[in-house]
Amino acid sequence: MVGTAAITEDMLKRRWSASILRYLDRGITDPAEITKNEVNLSAAIMSQRLRAMLRYALVARYPRPAPSKVVEFRLTPRGKKILKMLDVIDQLDRLDQRLALNGKPIEEDLGLAVTAPLDRSPKPETSASDKPAKRKKSSVAVSLNTVSVNSSP
Repeated sequence: MVGTAAITEDMLKRRWSASILRYLDRGITDPAEITKNEVNLSAAIMSQRLRAMLRYALVARYPRPAPSKVVEFRLTPRGKKILKMLDVIDQLDRLDQRLALNGKPIEEDLGLAVTAPLDRSPKPETSASDKPAKRKKSSVAVSLNTVSVNSSP
């Protein structure tokens, strides 16, 4: 059996796969009706995509009662799972587009803490009168259990 990640990748590679899954999720189960709604989707491509989805167990076939020859396709639980992942990918795409428009770092847009980058540019020269007075260094003694460390200037 093929894994969910491989199926999702294959569906993303094949044009119309995500659209077909979304139509089925909305209750449009007749392939002919889906091809009517999508101008550039041919019946041949529709048939290929549905065969792949059947092979991956994303959809199931449901023939209408006789005398109708129409076969409906409905999402399986696995198909709904794949569709949810495609929806998450769409959300990320919309976030990327929004970030491109507002120019903010992704962390800021997501509400994460953003630290300012360190300023590594050279500092301008200052005159002696602009410099703050130097402070005297003092000796510091730190005791860690029985070890004593002294620091003097």
